[in-house]
Amino acid sequence: MALIRIGFHSTALGMDTACDVVLPQLPDPDQPARRFPVMLLLHNLTKSHSTWQRMTGIERYAATRGVAVIMPDALLSSYADMIHGGSYFTYIADELLPVMRRFFPLSEKREETMICGASMGGYGALKIGIHRPDTFGVVGSLSSGFTSITTYIGRPDDRGISLEYLTFEQDGLARENADTKRRILSLASSDGPRPRIFMCIGSEDKILLDNTRESRDFFQSIPDHPFDFTYAEYPGGHNWTFWDGHICDFLAFAGYGAHIGTY
Repeated sequence: MALIRIGFHSTALGMDTACDVVLPQLPDPDQPARRFPVMLLLHNLTKSHSTWQRMTGIERYAATRGVAVIMPDALLSSYADMIHGGSYFTYIADELLPVMRRFFPLSEKREETMICGASMGGYGALKIGIHRPDTFGVVGSLSSGFTSITTYIGRPDDRGISLEYLTFEQDGLARENADTKRRILSLASSDGPRPRIFMCIGSEDKILLDNTRESRDFFQSIPDHPFDFTYAEYPGGHNWTFWDGHICDFLAFAGYGAHIGTY
């Protein structure tokens, strides 16, 4: 595998940014070139694009499965187009993959294009995947639902300003959550493509267990069950031990490798 840290200019953000890339390396240099299945892997709140490859075995997991992994930096954005900040939804949903495909041999097939994340990253992956079903064939959320909560981002700092306000402004988070719910229902009733969705959570998660279960209940309440949707709870909390232990379950759901957990 090749581990590459790449800096480049983002038009959506209006600035230079960075991401880490794990790229399969063909054992035989004489093999014909190929395009690899690709996964966007999103970090949690307070972390960065380097966290997945520092805190987990993602490089090993990707190597054995022949999957390229793109790990972008989204700061504290909640993967939204911030009212007072960068357009991180647009950057990751629309700009990042076309740029990466110009740099690296990545598949352009929808069924070989995945997005996944943990905590804030899981929320972002679900939101982006639901809004871009033509791009992403498989969506994964570890320890999060498709709505955000104010437990952390709603707390004001010493200026009286919260991340919720900076990102969504007054009452904006409720509108964001409602928009995602409407989008899910619209996809459910359409004849267009729908992403396959994998969601899992630790049964001892004290932060987002209720949030994730609410998302599970919402998907399962949709008449005729139009989504290919899998939900699982495993022992564990809201931490990197859990996410390292179950990112391979998402990859297996997507068709790459074996499951670790038991459904």
